[in-house]
Amino acid sequence: MNYIKKKFTNFMNISLKILFLLIILGSIGMSFLSLIKLSFKNIIYLIISSLILFLICSLIGYFICKLLKKGYSDKVILLIILLLAFSLRLLYILLIDVKPFSDFEIIYNCGQKFAYGDYSVFKGTSYIARFPHLTILTLYFGMIIKVFPDALLVIKLINIILSTINVYIIYLISIELYGNKKESIIISFIACVFPAFIFYNSVICSENLAMTFFLGSIYIFILVIKNKKGSLWILVSGLLLSIGNLFRMVGIVIIIAYISYLIIYYQNRKSITISILLIVSFLIPLGTTNTILLRLNITEYSLWHGREPAVWTSALKGTNIKAIGMWNNEDSQVAEKYNFNYDKVESACKSIIKERLTSTPLYELIGFYIVKFIGQWSSGDFSGAYWSTGEISILNSRFTLSIVLFFYSQMLYIILMMCIYKRLFHVKQYLYNKLINLLYIIFCGFGMLYLITEQQPRYGYIISWVFILMYQLPVRQTTD
Repeated sequence: MNYIKKKFTNFMNISLKILFLLIILGSIGMSFLSLIKLSFKNIIYLIISSLILFLICSLIGYFICKLLKKGYSDKVILLIILLLAFSLRLLYILLIDVKPFSDFEIIYNCGQKFAYGDYSVFKGTSYIARFPHLTILTLYFGMIIKVFPDALLVIKLINIILSTINVYIIYLISIELYGNKKESIIISFIACVFPAFIFYNSVICSENLAMTFFLGSIYIFILVIKNKKGSLWILVSGLLLSIGNLFRMVGIVIIIAYISYLIIYYQNRKSITISILLIVSFLIPLGTTNTILLRLNITEYSLWHGREPAVWTSALKGTNIKAIGMWNNEDSQVAEKYNFNYDKVESACKSIIKERLTSTPLYELIGFYIVKFIGQWSSGDFSGAYWSTGEISILNSRFTLSIVLFFYSQMLYIILMMCIYKRLFHVKQYLYNKLINLLYIIFCGFGMLYLITEQQPRYGYIISWVFILMYQLPVRQTTD
């Protein structure tokens, strides 16, 4: 390992130790926060209900481990896990029948208009025209609405199928990372019962569609890096990432992570070629789709450049100390204040951001970004309980399903984070298993993104699989 590589790896490891400690403390704090307004009786009900769910999950996990110890075929056990994953997700959407609300209701309604031939939702100052990165999701809804009478059910069923596929891809990735099928079975089981992976099947969000393509891209990328696939297969990785990016436009973070990994760890003569192929295969589908939509007069603006400078309005919200970097009325009204004039809105955002960052004392800024980071990553369900039930806040005096699901999720999440944190102290793991550092780079990339832009726990859901793949990492020296 050369000097720069080792120094970078050590720096990242130290940073992650600090960040994961913050997540653990924040997760514990949020668990207690959910109890504040509950009566003593409801707290007891909450703890008992959560423990029952945890016990059921543990018993299923124990059963899987027993099958492994008895020497059952890995394929049979994996099939059981996949069937369980599908069943849990199907049961959840059947029991929790929530209609789209908030932004998802707006997008779904726009999809309905598109289904009936109304393209105005993509033009002028409409919601989708202001945030054109939602265009493909809207078109997807519209096509399903046009074909199926019960479109919502079909969308949720597709979510279930994709989520089950995600469990399988996570299994495949973990085999490549650690080279142990039994450990990969355990990781796939964690993915099977991971709360956010279950809750979000009831939510018509873009992450459900993008995640499968992102995971597929990462799997192919790893195969190429390990020389199990030829260099041209990187085109498939870039293509899958680009398709996922059309639904959830954060693929650029993963592209940067890929290239960073190639530069720092791969150090092969093919690194430049692979990087170029990645970028080309990522950009061409995006540019082609954008051109087709514009020429068919479906959209008025490019997918990455709408009526509103979304990057800057998001960054504006992300610097609002009073709102902890979350959505707020004050910042959301800036675009309307300047009559959606792109240049004026962008200029106003930059001015306000500069004023906030320069006039706020340094200690207050540091405290703000620490709290913002904790707020982003300390919700174990990534707000899945809220978005899938429609029950608004964890600060609720009522004993609700949302509270139970949230508290149960926190229990699992805290255990998960503690396991990851413990493994960060195993030097051989992060120094010699180079591929683990790809996961670390991806997480750090998204961590930085959400420090800069608006934070919502839901935004972290798109890479929540990173934590699952880090779970109970085996400590062994590998040269892959």
